[in-house]
Amino acid sequence: MKIVVIVRTRDEEARIGPFCDAYKNVDRILVGDGGSVDRTVEIAKIYPNVEVRHFEERVMLNNGHWRNNDSRHTNWLIAWAKEYQPDWIISDDCDCRPNYLLKQQYRTILKKTDVDFVQVVRLYVWLSDRHFPYMAKPYTEDRDKWCPSLWAWRGNVDFWTVDTFPHFTFRIGSMPIRDLVSDAKVFDVMPPACLIHYSWDNVERVERKVRTHIESGSMPGQLHPLEFAGPLEVLPEWAVE
Repeated sequence: MKIVVIVRTRDEEARIGPFCDAYKNVDRILVGDGGSVDRTVEIAKIYPNVEVRHFEERVMLNNGHWRNNDSRHTNWLIAWAKEYQPDWIISDDCDCRPNYLLKQQYRTILKKTDVDFVQVVRLYVWLSDRHFPYMAKPYTEDRDKWCPSLWAWRGNVDFWTVDTFPHFTFRIGSMPIRDLVSDAKVFDVMPPACLIHYSWDNVERVERKVRTHIESGSMPGQLHPLEFAGPLEVLPEWAVE
């Protein structure tokens, strides 16, 4: 069974190493770098199962800021992954990694499932030891039900993103996906196996990201996560790598 991981990067020198370590047992990690000026590419190339290509397209924003278009960047990576004719494609952010249980189980999960898509619960971490549980339980009034999100799909599925700047939705062939669970067959991986999302692991980086979204106009109403992500809780014992 061939598994290919795709990941978009730009100035991720603090995260690309742990990400590649987390997926060291897959067949290929394809890094689509969108213009890093730090050591992201240098670090990624250390790993024997990693390949790096440069995504050159930029979207110019306000006040001299620019970004990579998320949808076109992702579709470019999907097309690259398909060159390897993988059984499964895993797509993840560079700041998101499987916990130790998911690392142990993901090959078995992908091998045994008879559906085309696999979703996994993501825990959104604040700094290092707390998380925002409502971010992983966003759709229930009582907030007691984990809500997984897309993580992997079969390589032979005609699955792509649709640009809805500043992010994207999905399509299968020409069919838009309103809700993956309703429009496709999905297997949900639930805790204690999970993904750990470290997007808010550094206060200075978080504040800089918020300012960039506001100044660039990409998300002019962007709030700090402590203002919108709900209450914090201590990470569960099983939420470790």
